[in-house]
Amino acid sequence: MKIVLGGPPHSGKSCLREGLKQAIRAIPNTPYPYVITACPDGEGCWHYEAVSCDPKNAETLKRDYKGEFTDSFVKRVSDDVKNCREPLTLIDIGGKITDDNIIICKHATHIILIAGNMDELDVWRNFSKHLNLQIIAELHSDYHGTEDTILKLENDNIYRGSIHYLDREDDSAKERPTVKQLAKIIVEMTPTYIKNMNKDTTTFNIELKDNNELKIGFGKKSAQNNEIVKDVEQRLEQLIENGDIAGGEIIKINGPATLPVAMVFAHKLSHLYQAIACYDPKLAKYVVAIAHGDKYSIGELLE
Repeated sequence: MKIVLGGPPHSGKSCLREGLKQAIRAIPNTPYPYVITACPDGEGCWHYEAVSCDPKNAETLKRDYKGEFTDSFVKRVSDDVKNCREPLTLIDIGGKITDDNIIICKHATHIILIAGNMDELDVWRNFSKHLNLQIIAELHSDYHGTEDTILKLENDNIYRGSIHYLDREDDSAKERPTVKQLAKIIVEMTPTYIKNMNKDTTTFNIELKDNNELKIGFGKKSAQNNEIVKDVEQRLEQLIENGDIAGGEIIKINGPATLPVAMVFAHKLSHLYQAIACYDPKLAKYVVAIAHGDKYSIGELLE
C-alpha cells in the first residue's frame, strides 16, 4: 500500500502523518509505516518532533533545508514511490494540485484527504479519480474543535469524520480517537504483517536471519534515541558474544533505524565484516555503505 496524504495547505497533513505513524507503530505485529516526504518544504519526518522539543530551532532548520520543486527532485521522488516495496508507505505531498504532484503520485495506490474547509476537497477528489487512487478517508481538520467525530463508513465506501486541533506544538495527535481508528483501518487493509520478530529488547528488535541478514525494527516500547542506542548496543554485544555474529565477508541490514542507531550498528559491525550493506526501500536493493578490500565497493547495489 502506498498511501498519499492529500489536501490543501495548512490542513494538518504533517501532524496527521506523524500521528498516524505513531498510532500504527503502537499496534502489535504491524508493518513499519515508511514515510516518503514528497515536498521540498524543509519539513521532513524529523520536523514534527523537532518542533515539539524546540520550535525556534526547528523553524531555523526548516529554512535551511527548504528547497524547490525541480525536475530532478520530482523524478527522484516519483522513482521512490514507484520502486518502494515496503508493505505500508505514507507519501506526504504538497498542498497544491500540480503537474509535479501528479507525476509523484501516479504510482501510489490509495489516498487520505484532509481539509479545514471540506468544500476544498472537490479538486482533490478529481485528482484521486484521475490517478485511480482509492480514497480511504475524508477528514475534516477542525482546528478549533474540542473533540473528534468518529469515522463512519458511508455508502461510497469512504470513511468520513473529523480530527480536532492538529497543531505542530501539540504531540497528542497519535492519541486522537479518529487517528487511532484510521490507523487500525489502514493496518487491516495492509496485506503483509511483520511477525516473529526477536523481542530481547524493549525499544528495538534485532533478528539474525540464515542468510547473514539482520532484520531490524522498532519495538513495542516507544523511546527516544538516548535509550534506544543502549538497547541496540546491548543486543549486538549479546549476538557477538554468543557467536551468532561472527564476522566474515558481508552482512546485510534490513529495516528502519534512526541515524544514531545506524551509527551503533556501524561501530559494532564494521571491523567484523568486509562489507555492510543496508536495504533501501526506494531502490529495492541493498546499498553497500561500508567496504574493506576489493570485493565490494561503496555504493554498490546488491539483491
